[in-house]
Amino acid sequence: MSVIRRQIKISILTNCSLAPREPDANSIVRSGDCLSTGTAFMMGRILKWDMTCEYRAWPDQDDALAATIRRHFQSRHREDRTDDYLLPVSRCSLSFLPKIRAGKKFEIKQKIRTEGAIEIWRRILSESFPLHPNAQRVLEAVYPGARFSGGALDTPGRLVGALMPNAFICRVRKTRLTFRKGACKAEITQIEALGKETLTVALECSKLAPLADYLQKQGSSLLPNIDYGTWLRAQLKRHHSLCTMQ
Repeated sequence: MSVIRRQIKISILTNCSLAPREPDANSIVRSGDCLSTGTAFMMGRILKWDMTCEYRAWPDQDDALAATIRRHFQSRHREDRTDDYLLPVSRCSLSFLPKIRAGKKFEIKQKIRTEGAIEIWRRILSESFPLHPNAQRVLEAVYPGARFSGGALDTPGRLVGALMPNAFICRVRKTRLTFRKGACKAEITQIEALGKETLTVALECSKLAPLADYLQKQGSSLLPNIDYGTWLRAQLKRHHSLCTMQ
């Protein structure tokens, strides 16, 4: 068993009894406090506090976890869609994961903390276009330096234009198979992004304990938890390195 996998297993066993803490307005500010307290308070008044516990892995092909999901979870449906991830350039905003879902809805999730192998996320904004004017305050906090005028909140194209060059734009084409078992949801998704095709497998639950218990049963086969933003940034860095070598 590798060192990483041993550490993940130990972490799950250590933290499986913990429960997500209730959010407060100022907790939206990640460590380092790059956002002002006043901005955090305003965001706390208008944001959605939709918290989830998540685990996401990136096997090259169906692995033990994917096989277990197919065997024990109830299949829901298949979905083909394209999402545009608008990754903030600012290092102060690395905990945020914004995207335009299927060209229709703008969403922002924030990673609050990690409990062992599980990440705790909060959906802080989810709106169809045109966006409500209050969303501008959130955008200004997530994308320092960006300017929003001339109907920037009206359409996906105008929003993307307003965010340049304060965001990395990554288009991700997905074929998602979704599943459910009790309180947990799962997905097995084939993606194409930045010239690469791969598979990602994810589990999500509103409470920590059921997800931790399920991951614990996977034992040494568990891969590191890597969210979409972290994976996409790694691909961008790899692509940049290849370009500079040519």
